[in-house]
Amino acid sequence: MPEISVIIVNYNGEKYLKNCINSLLNQTINNFEIIVVDNNSTDYSVDYLKNINDEKIKTLFLDKNYGFGVGNNRGFEIAKGKFIVILNNDTEVKEDFLENLIKPFKKDERIGMVAPLILFKYSPDTIDKAGGHLIYFDGLNRGRGCQEKVSEKYLIPGYTLIPDGCAACFKRDLIEKYGFFDEDFFLYGEDTDLGLRYLRAGYRCYYEPEAVVYHMHSATAGEYSKLKAYYVERNRVFVLIKNFPLLCVLFSPLLTFLRYFFQGVSVFLKKGSAGEFTKEFGAVDLLKILIKSNFDALKLLPKFWGKRKKIDTFFKVGSVAFCKKVWAFFLSPVELAFKK
Repeated sequence: MPEISVIIVNYNGEKYLKNCINSLLNQTINNFEIIVVDNNSTDYSVDYLKNINDEKIKTLFLDKNYGFGVGNNRGFEIAKGKFIVILNNDTEVKEDFLENLIKPFKKDERIGMVAPLILFKYSPDTIDKAGGHLIYFDGLNRGRGCQEKVSEKYLIPGYTLIPDGCAACFKRDLIEKYGFFDEDFFLYGEDTDLGLRYLRAGYRCYYEPEAVVYHMHSATAGEYSKLKAYYVERNRVFVLIKNFPLLCVLFSPLLTFLRYFFQGVSVFLKKGSAGEFTKEFGAVDLLKILIKSNFDALKLLPKFWGKRKKIDTFFKVGSVAFCKKVWAFFLSPVELAFKK
């Protein structure tokens, strides 16, 4: 029985898959399996995967693109490992990645999640995420240390808020008890929802910088695509509704308006993610996406409020304690607006 199951969800990522899988096959430990779930790719991914002949690798082919959450959930259903690792298809990992990723679980039984150090593949001295996410009180997040150079500050292991969906490790029994990804997210934000759910259930996330991942970043959806902008903005509402205390939900329109103000300034100055988006698509397109994403989120509020009521029964971390944890990893609206 493998101790670790690595789940890779793939959609049209054939040009990245080989390097990703090969980096896993060169690990310093051997007690793991790789599960690749293909979301009905239209490139040569299926042909490549069907021709793999390695007992460590399992493949699962879905009949359409169900998104990131469904892919990981179907992978988990056939996984055997005690630890479940999720990994993007556009990544490569260091040879001791898995060995270092599971070490923190021995430190504290309350650790249910481990976040690695994620670097940009073509700029390996620059951070993609160092210990998962920082988060704003309207549900939007950004990677800790994103776009900063690697420094001593980001090489110190310790407790963090929640991991990033690009690469993370979870205890199997945690998933079995509290569920895995919410399939209604489809793309983006489901990792934040998952991490906050486990956090409120009383578990902790640990950052292990010796577990290193090299990431292409947004290779599937695009760095500043309309698709990404829509789902990021829509799904942050779902994260908010499902996981944040009611007072935060009530004040969130004001907090979001404040964020929009700074993002409007960033568009004018051509700074940050919003500024980069408008360089390619224009401010009108961005405004349309913001309106549509929020409108679509409002239509689904009753459904997600129902989800909140279901998971509220196992929340052990109260509203005040939760806000303290989030505040320790608070993401300011200024940083959200002016940094990529």
